[in-house]
Amino acid sequence: MNAKRGYYSLIQFCPDPSRAEAVNVGVLLFCPELGFIAARNRRDNNRVKILVAPDTVDKASLNTAKQAIENRLEVERDTFKSLEDLQQFVNTRANILKLTPPRPVKVFDPAKDLEQLFKDLVGGIAREKSTHRSYSPKLKSLFNDLKTEGKAELNLDIKVPVIGNILHIPYKFNNEVPNFIKPCSFSPKDDQAIGRAQQLAIDGDLLHNNSVGKLVVVTTFEKTKYVAALRNRIDELFSQYNVEPIHEENIDSFISHVREVAH
Repeated sequence: MNAKRGYYSLIQFCPDPSRAEAVNVGVLLFCPELGFIAARNRRDNNRVKILVAPDTVDKASLNTAKQAIENRLEVERDTFKSLEDLQQFVNTRANILKLTPPRPVKVFDPAKDLEQLFKDLVGGIAREKSTHRSYSPKLKSLFNDLKTEGKAELNLDIKVPVIGNILHIPYKFNNEVPNFIKPCSFSPKDDQAIGRAQQLAIDGDLLHNNSVGKLVVVTTFEKTKYVAALRNRIDELFSQYNVEPIHEENIDSFISHVREVAH
């Protein structure tokens, strides 16, 4: 296999950005030509003790932050098309884990290359691959079938009226109006999750009010004790702005509905 151009970013624990001290806890690999993006994180948190006292490490928060990165890459992999997309993702990380600026790397076999990067740059034992119940394969299978039947379009960049920003839409089908399907993984942090939902709400409202189409957000939330309240707030926000949320537990009924009404 000929080498493809890829990019990697180190995932670092940085408890105090003002001191610029960090330790590597994981690595992310992105290969646009192969449509591959994934992260591998260290299973234990022993290395963070280099920077902070052992009894001050919030292991639950740190593990949740690791899981959040892995889940978001899994759910939104189709939205990463270019180095700029990865750079934007890197720039929006704002918790105890940060990502280094992407660096180029030759990619031959992305899964094996990711494991080698982890071994060389992070070390230790990697976390087991996420048991997160991803709906991505189900959606991809559905819309690939619908595209073959001439009932769907894939990977569109929609210009939002008035504000003019570009909204990447992995899946589109027509019913009474065009339906734009966008998977989205929300941070467990309220401010980040609500901020992301606010932008989607504005985009969806402008699409609706200018007769462009309907935005449907297929959501994923981290499993925390506060997730129900956060999800309810985002649902209420979306309801005020003509955006339809689809939650993981409803994905099968949503797929059945789309199969029935898409034309």
